[in-house]
Amino acid sequence: MSLPEGVELTELDGGLRVVTETVPSVRSVALGLWVRTGSRDETPGQAGVSHFLEHLLFKGTKRYSAIEISEYFDGLGAATNAATSKETTHLYSRFLDEHTEKALDLLTEMFLSRRSRRSTPSVRS
Repeated sequence: MSLPEGVELTELDGGLRVVTETVPSVRSVALGLWVRTGSRDETPGQAGVSHFLEHLLFKGTKRYSAIEISEYFDGLGAATNAATSKETTHLYSRFLDEHTEKALDLLTEMFLSRRSRRSTPSVRS
């Protein structure tokens, strides 16, 4: 695969692919996490589940509530969002380079963690 000048693709031992591009004159970072699962992977009975799961990314983690996630990224001056396509579901953020470690930590937690059942409000009929 041919990549544009300044763009590098690194594959880690576990198969995780990392794409980086360095632009020396820019201090901002655009960071995204993609999963190769989207609406095309859903059966008719599952239609919309990828999009639903995308929204759950912002509902909280073991350490942060939904409002705390929002406040955390606001405090970094970051723009954060997620999207679902036919082929992928992804979470992304843009922020100043000085916040890379903090933003990556929370984005990763959002992607890999979920709130415990005890901290989730119960629904009764």
